[in-house]
Amino acid sequence: MSSERDHSFSKAAVLNRGIDVLLVIRNTPVATSKEIRDQALPYLTLRSTQRYLKTLVQAGLIGAIGGGNDEYRYFLTPKTKQLFGVKG
Repeated sequence: MSSERDHSFSKAAVLNRGIDVLLVIRNTPVATSKEIRDQALPYLTLRSTQRYLKTLVQAGLIGAIGGGNDEYRYFLTPKTKQLFGVKG
């Protein structure tokens, strides 16, 4: 029974982390992985933050532009804007 409760808490923590990341992206003009880590995920390494953001991109919750020699910049997708009620 205890492991089920721990698992539920873990799911809630993951959801809370995701919401924090989405809010940072919504409120940050240039949302780079470093900016996102500094504001929402300070306990993660930059590489872990990048892997986490890649998962959100694959889920369709955020988009990314850049790459190559440029750092990726993240933005909310229309799907996520609808969840937040964001216009534009």
